[in-house]
Amino acid sequence: MRSQRFERFFRPAGAAYLPLLVAGTLLFALMPPTRAASAETENSCESCHKNPDFLVQNKQLYDYYQEWSISIHRQEEVTCDECHGGDPLASDKDKAHGDGVDEASPSSGVYYKNIPEMCGTCHEEILAGFRESHHFEHVEKRRKKDEQGPTCVTCHGAINSEILDVTSVEEACARCHNEETDNHPENPAEARRILNRFLSIHRFYRYIAVRAEPEEAKAFLEEVDVLVRKLSVTWHTFELDDIDQGTTEVLQHLKAKRDEIRARRKEAK
Repeated sequence: MRSQRFERFFRPAGAAYLPLLVAGTLLFALMPPTRAASAETENSCESCHKNPDFLVQNKQLYDYYQEWSISIHRQEEVTCDECHGGDPLASDKDKAHGDGVDEASPSSGVYYKNIPEMCGTCHEEILAGFRESHHFEHVEKRRKKDEQGPTCVTCHGAINSEILDVTSVEEACARCHNEETDNHPENPAEARRILNRFLSIHRFYRYIAVRAEPEEAKAFLEEVDVLVRKLSVTWHTFELDDIDQGTTEVLQHLKAKRDEIRARRKEAK
């Protein structure tokens, strides 16, 4: 199992860190930690699937490799076998694929029932939040009439994962929550509203990072980082009231600090 590296994404104060703070904590949140890979060991998945012949022979596989090659997972050295399974040291196709590496294979990490736990090997805190949600209860259909619930890839995509913005979060929620299904059709607009407020953290964070004294900003924004990190977990419970309350608390905390800095700067003039 890879070690958590939250510290890399929640650094001390500095304006340059803010976009990463907001983007890196939200919804799919934290980027995967780098595994300890051996530069001397060839990964047969990569050496095989990068073959340009797949453009003609199997364009879907070609596209998968191209998407992975520009993804955050590639950047963090997360290779095919870590999600799909299989043996990356085997040169024979059947041995490399083992019991199956695609979404139809129950032994694969990308089989729909296995996706939350597979993603959770890196995103442990996010998985903990997701396990508390009603969505998680429906990942595996309990009765025939039940709708299968969403997994991580439902909202974030798979290989080159997306961080949802105010438009895409509404669209993602509306796939299930709409007038036709009569399944809380108000949720998409509410999620958009809350996310829009959450992203306004950016303005206050930047002001404090730039206007406060360096040590003051560092100490204060480290506190904020903890609150936002907690909020990223709360987002994955999908309890909109809790997310809204948490967002309000963070914004109030930031606004109070901003007003304190403004007053101090005004007195100094």
